[in-house]
Amino acid sequence: MSSVYVDFMLKMGFKLDSSCKKFSPLGTTLSISNEFMEGYYWIYDNKDFAINIHDFKVKKDYIVQNSAQREDTPLVSISYFKTAHGETLSPYRPASDNMIFTFFEYQKVFRFFLHGGYPFFSVGIEYKKDFIENYIPKSFGIDKADLINALQLFDTFSPDNRVKSIADGILAYNNTTPLSEIFYEVKAKELLNIVVDTYFEHSRDKLSSADDTALKNICFYINDHYASDIPQKLLCEIAFMSKTSLKEKFRKKYNMSITEYIQRRRITVAEHILISADLKISEVAKAVGYTSHSRFSCLFKKYTSMFPNDFRKAGFLQ
Repeated sequence: MSSVYVDFMLKMGFKLDSSCKKFSPLGTTLSISNEFMEGYYWIYDNKDFAINIHDFKVKKDYIVQNSAQREDTPLVSISYFKTAHGETLSPYRPASDNMIFTFFEYQKVFRFFLHGGYPFFSVGIEYKKDFIENYIPKSFGIDKADLINALQLFDTFSPDNRVKSIADGILAYNNTTPLSEIFYEVKAKELLNIVVDTYFEHSRDKLSSADDTALKNICFYINDHYASDIPQKLLCEIAFMSKTSLKEKFRKKYNMSITEYIQRRRITVAEHILISADLKISEVAKAVGYTSHSRFSCLFKKYTSMFPNDFRKAGFLQ
């Protein structure tokens, strides 16, 4: 199947690979093996949207850049990262397992810094301009500006089971019956439904400007003091909120508890220490705020799917 997506990937050094049976034959599979990465790219493309799968082992640190000047650039792209180690650079944000990444046409360019020695596995749906501009107003009664606001909000959330289910369904689907194209259309629309539903739910119970600023201040404080034992009373004083109010509003804004936010911050810092400093695991644990080596290892496994020693070994593979 020829498309601007396939042509673009061929120019990047990918090759058509009909021998790969990992993905649905309804799409096109390409493979690559060079000094930076090894793996597969799969694409299903029609006039309304395109679905892609990235399944790579990144061999060396690598910056991926995509320009919106290409003719195939969609109006909206939503990706679910099943496995990722790195950072998005525009704007900066850690790229990690179980993460949503959205991209809009007006952003013009996005860049990823992928860490060498780790897998990158994602499922994405890219919506084309005519589809978005016709389907969204008719189906939800919102305009392009509202959709962009909805996607920006969705980008800050940890994906729920509905998003994971869509990604897993696409990965598992391997049929070529006449109904196959309907399956992909249903999944594409289902993901948009989740985005818009999330936006409406959040809008109905929107935080005040003062509360929003207070919660950002809480995050700034945590980011600077993640390795310390942070008393909840102190956070309440910073936010000028009661304990119950702070808990509820923090979860509403960030879709996680304060404890989880602190844990994620600590583990993100620990990842960088593990691959850049020759410290014992117990020393790394202490550096990010854990006195218990076993507690640190369990939490590290929870958020990265790897134990610290395994992560370090993988990080030095080149």
